[in-house]
Formats: sequence, C-alpha cells, structure tokens
Amino acid sequence: MREILMKNWRFTLLGIVSLLSVASLPVQAQPKARVGGCLVAEFRTMALLTHDVAERIAKVTDWLNQNSAKCTQAQLTVIASNRATWLGTADTIDMAGKVDGLMEAKIANDPDLMAAMYTSKGKETRASVEVTKPPAAPAPVVPAPTAGLAGAPQGNMIQPVIVQAAGAEPAEKPKAPEAPDGFLGRRQKAQITEFFEENRGTDECPKGLVKRGTKCEAQFKERDWKLRQPLPASERPEDLPLPLLVKLGPPPPDHQYKRVGADILLLKGAQNIVVDAVLDLGGVSVKVASKSP
Repeated sequence: MREILMKNWRFTLLGIVSLLSVASLPVQAQPKARVGGCLVAEFRTMALLTHDVAERIAKVTDWLNQNSAKCTQAQLTVIASNRATWLGTADTIDMAGKVDGLMEAKIANDPDLMAAMYTSKGKETRASVEVTKPPAAPAPVVPAPTAGLAGAPQGNMIQPVIVQAAGAEPAEKPKAPEAPDGFLGRRQKAQITEFFEENRGTDECPKGLVKRGTKCEAQFKERDWKLRQPLPASERPEDLPLPLLVKLGPPPPDHQYKRVGADILLLKGAQNIVVDAVLDLGGVSVKVASKSP
C-alpha cells in the first residue's frame, strides 16, 4: 500500500512540473485578420469599361452589395463625389439613393455630417449700404536734384515725383493667357464614325440612334447644349470607350472628350464649355444586311 501511494505522488509531481513548463512558454501572437475588399480603383475601372448601361448598373449594384460594408467613410465619399462621371447614364435615382444610403449608414452617429449631407448653405447676404473711405492724400511734390547733372534744366523748375502712399494695394499681376479653343479635326471625326460603325453590334444602328433613310440619327433633334456655352447641369456626359480615346489621341490642354446622347463633344475648362461637336456619332450609315449566296 505504501509503494502505491509513493508511485501516485511521483506521477502527481511530474504533472505539476509539466503544467508549469507549458505556462512559462511565450504566447505566440495570433495573425491579424486580413483587411480589404473595398478598392475604389476597382469600382472606377469596372464602371468605365462596362459600356452597356444595364450591365453596368447590375455590376455596380453587385459590387456595392458585396464590398460596401468594408468601405471606409473616405472611400464612400470618393465614390459619391465621382458617381456621375464614372457611371454616366447608369447614375439613376435608385443608384444615387443606394450610394447615399451607404454613406448615411457610415455617418449616422455624427449629427453634423448628417445635417451637411442633406442641407445646403444659403448665399451670404451683403449690406445694402456700403461705407466708403475718403480718398488717400495726394503724394508730395518735391524738387528733383539738378546740381552736377549735365543737361539738367536750370532755374527753379520743380518736377513732380510720384511716391506710392503707404498701405496702397500693389498692382495686379498680369493673368496667364487662356489656352486657345481646341477643335475636332477631319481625321478624328472619321475615326469616330468608323468606330461606331464597327462596334454597333447586330443592329442596323448603334444604340441610342434610329434609322432615317440611309443614316442613323438621334431620336430627338432638339438639344439642350449650345456651342460656346457651358454644358447644362441637366446633361449627363459619358466617357468615351477606351479604344476610341486611344485612336483620337490626347485632347488639347484643358479640354476633354465626352459623349452626350448621340453626340461627341469637346469640352473646355471647369465650366465644360462646348467648343466643338460631332453630331449623331458622325452620321453613321445604316448597316446593310449581308445577302446569303
């Protein structure tokens, strides 16, 4: 009986030593979970390279459903700010409401950001009566030194010297000259027509145009934009397909190519002034069905 107790005590002591050894080992740091899933660049590239409007809406909607929960407030702000440019005609009211809803969910706990999102500041008012200051005193007139100068006028002639008054505003710096208006050359207009004739698909006319005689034209002839005028805010300019942009080459400085309806426009500056246009995609001819032998 004594031998059995001694044997059990040895096993108990060995177990306690093993537990203390395990407890003294350093605890390895667990790897952090991989963070990611929301890339604004992926959203932008997908929207710009999907030319079919219905397909673009479907892809963008699926992307937002899968990745919006992983987007930060800054990433959603970038998507909301560039939504109209990247989505074009796919920027519907439903799409705008979806993006705004995702943004609202991110800032729901911040009343100031919520107020700024759905309200706008009015214009600052100015007083109807302005107080004007009296004009500055004229500059002093002092005689110019004439002693010792060859050819200087003799006598007591006094020549005025204009001295700039203290506190006077410096003269305005000359403004940099504006970039001249660009234009679409004959070669570029031909490239636009050829591109849409080759990429119209199986239909007689490209999407958005209707058949009129032997030409494909816009369904409605009235246009809201005008040459030499800024593009109206109601218009939704679309980016041109990337292969067509490569053919056309870079636009003139401070200009950009955009599609509005059935027209290709050359816009200038931040106000998007229409400086040149190609109507009805350059007058695309109706596709002639091939006759079987």
